[in-house]
Amino acid sequence: MFKEEALNIIRKAITEEGILASAQQRDNYARVWARDSMMTGYAGILANDEEILAGLEQSILTLAKHQAENGQIPSNVVNGKASYGTHVGRTDATTWWIVVTCEYLKIYQKAELKQQLEDKIFKALFCLKTWEYNQRGLLYSPLGGNWADEYVTSGYTLYDNVLRYWAVKNAAGLYQNEELKNQATTIKTLIQDNFYKTESDSPKYHETAYSKTESKPYLWASLNANGYDTRFDMAGNALAILLDFELDFEAFTGFLEDLHTQFEHWMLPVFYPVIYPGDYDWKLLENNYSYSFKNEPHHFHNGGSWPIFLGWLCLALKRKGLAEIPGKIIFQYEQLMQEKGFHFREYYSTDKLLPLGTEQLCFSASGYLMMTMEK
Repeated sequence: MFKEEALNIIRKAITEEGILASAQQRDNYARVWARDSMMTGYAGILANDEEILAGLEQSILTLAKHQAENGQIPSNVVNGKASYGTHVGRTDATTWWIVVTCEYLKIYQKAELKQQLEDKIFKALFCLKTWEYNQRGLLYSPLGGNWADEYVTSGYTLYDNVLRYWAVKNAAGLYQNEELKNQATTIKTLIQDNFYKTESDSPKYHETAYSKTESKPYLWASLNANGYDTRFDMAGNALAILLDFELDFEAFTGFLEDLHTQFEHWMLPVFYPVIYPGDYDWKLLENNYSYSFKNEPHHFHNGGSWPIFLGWLCLALKRKGLAEIPGKIIFQYEQLMQEKGFHFREYYSTDKLLPLGTEQLCFSASGYLMMTMEK
């Protein structure tokens, strides 16, 4: 229903430097953001859209040009100037760049570009290795160190480690590298054993915390020195499902149905449960922002609903043959855009279903394209 509009929003955001975050090309969004341009480029790969693919290639090159000395990929680039983060660096800029660059080079057989970028990809992988800190296999991300930069998750986060696994796996396949292939297998096992309650007797990163943490129908959000954060992280779980991590899918889809019942709609929250003033984590939220506080309950990262990650969730579930819930999510999202206008806004509040944040966002247009893919 809105596919052509979604594609046109992305096309309008393409510049000489690459794909910007929004077709409006204003404020902080008129930049080539690593995670935004790479996810948008991935949607372009799925749609096989030549114009978006050209924008993706330019984004890849722009970000590679500004790779830091330690191998880190910039959070964003604007007018030839790179930023690697404000309060902290952005772990997922480097992982998303590797993931989608390798996908692009593999699918479109870009032999010359593959050779040109090999050193940069391996340098970026080495940077990720240094972010383990304890050399035990899982990547450590600081508070504010990924897309949820004003939220409360930190440490060994599910989202960042699943992305790191995907990056290593893709590079191993692209360059036929056995060492990376073995590393990817190790990382996947570590994630599976440490973020999901099983009867396995495999050694754990934090044996005491693991033994005290209750089972959930999804992979836990993060692990830190002080224990587990067991909240639901939609992005991390969607990517884990896409990459064939093991879950009890009957229990997982039952959990999503329960969320639908609680919120009375299918624009499900990107993190759950919602944090309220007085809750333990509220103090981690209230000062963690750059321009203005956005994380009121049911808003932004704090229980807001993001079409980009609903898109990843739908794509992942459909590839598992679980099309019923994606169908309900797509119907709900299209209905909201018809009723409330403001197509492809950044997120919806989950209490009143208000379309909020930046308009004509490539993130949201990409999420819709992923929702509507057959598989």
